[in-house]
Amino acid sequence: MNVRSAKQTAAAWVAENRDRWPGLCAAHLVGGITAMPDDAPFPTTKDVDVHLIFANDSPALRPEGPFPPIIEESFRGLPIEAGIKPESEYASAEAILANPEIAYHLTVDSLLHDPDGWLRGLQDGVRREYPRRRWVCARLDHERRGLAGALELRAFAAEAYGASGEAAILGYPFTFLTAALFVADLRPPKMGGRMFAHSRAFLAEHGRLDLHDATLEVLGVRHAARERVEALLVEAAAAFDRAVVVRRTPHPFQHKLHAHLRAYFVDCCRGLIADGFHREALAWITPYFCASTGVILADGDAAEQPDFAVRQDGLLRELGMDTPGARAEKAARLDRLAEQCFAFADEIVAVHPGIVD
Repeated sequence: MNVRSAKQTAAAWVAENRDRWPGLCAAHLVGGITAMPDDAPFPTTKDVDVHLIFANDSPALRPEGPFPPIIEESFRGLPIEAGIKPESEYASAEAILANPEIAYHLTVDSLLHDPDGWLRGLQDGVRREYPRRRWVCARLDHERRGLAGALELRAFAAEAYGASGEAAILGYPFTFLTAALFVADLRPPKMGGRMFAHSRAFLAEHGRLDLHDATLEVLGVRHAARERVEALLVEAAAAFDRAVVVRRTPHPFQHKLHAHLRAYFVDCCRGLIADGFHREALAWITPYFCASTGVILADGDAAEQPDFAVRQDGLLRELGMDTPGARAEKAARLDRLAEQCFAFADEIVAVHPGIVD
């Protein structure tokens, strides 16, 4: 499947499911696919990200459980992840321009469902204003708020899911730090399994690999050996397979614990290791390992739980996150690193030739 076919399949998925989504106003692609050439192969290790936009009073906006509503499905062999968004986030070009989760994707051909021409009518303004300094700074402020919200989840994760939950959540803030770099440089966002490899390439280009080294240090993966990472991937894959079968209890990572997303996790990590990014692969393995073993400890058979508990404890020890004090020190380092990353993003904005006043 190439990128064009993946886009057509995503559009067909929206068209075939409109009847079960009352209040759907529009839909568009987000994520890495929007920056890929149509004739490029679509990687089997990626899913297609979509925003489904609903009327503000739609029941679809009300989560059934404790976590934000996300639709995760496989359609004609294509994994699709859809975020549920209110129309208020698209109220104007200005609202879109200040939101880095949306803005870039409406500068390109990303529309899947727009029966009234609403999104298309906003695109000209978004494209014209996208590189203006005020909106670049607004998008960076959005990432700062996202980071603050992610950091606040640490206490909740520790209370609800214990040490593994707290350890897993320490990786979440890096989605905002990485996104801030691409926002500042007017580049399309690059998230997902290869996020840390993408951020490394970006920082190497700018002579700031010190920030990448600090990232790996916080995550506890900087000194990991390739052979050990390969072994941990085997363990994590086995835990993932088991968690997919037994999960009953809601979990914040549950939208990634689906059998059709195995390649998104396992094959992606294998690719990273093959490309020389075994440390970055371990950073992606960690949340899957923690979430999968956590699910098994909550919902698995009593006979299998002790073994997975030992495996989970062993990983936390290797990452230097096995005690409350160690995790608190990691969080303090993360705070300092976040300040450095946003300061660097501000420096990029200050001198970027493509940003206009």
